[in-house]
Amino acid sequence: MKKVLYGIAAIALSFSSNFITVNSVQALEEGIYWGGGSRYISIFKQANPTSESDRYCYSGSSSNGVMIASLKLKIPRYQTGIDYEVYTLQGVNNLAIQQYAFKRDQITFGKLVGRFVRDGLVYKRDGDVSTERSPELQECLTSTKPYFKQILSGRDRR
Repeated sequence: MKKVLYGIAAIALSFSSNFITVNSVQALEEGIYWGGGSRYISIFKQANPTSESDRYCYSGSSSNGVMIASLKLKIPRYQTGIDYEVYTLQGVNNLAIQQYAFKRDQITFGKLVGRFVRDGLVYKRDGDVSTERSPELQECLTSTKPYFKQILSGRDRR
């Protein structure tokens, strides 16, 4: 009987320690991601001690300009079998970021189709975000509402 109880206790401890470990990685990885050429995505996080969740903002840049948007957790990791999570860009129709739990050095950016990001590009982590932030990005991080702003490059303005 003692062996059975010890076995049950070991399973319970193993499950709870795995749950804590998995829970600790349930957040989008802040950083700079490169998608090839002049395409970069930066993910910024603003810790929010008074709320259950932190604020995440996206900054995408290419030769066409810059787009800044707040991110909303659409599909939490616990709903996917602890494999990936999906964030949608607020103010932009159907664009999302998907990051796998054990591929924290890359994100997929594209259209949200069902529960996955499809027809997207894989961006590889290229470094850490700087502490210097544009006024628009700072506004996105401190806002409590959905945020979206597009800044076109000089050649695209008319």
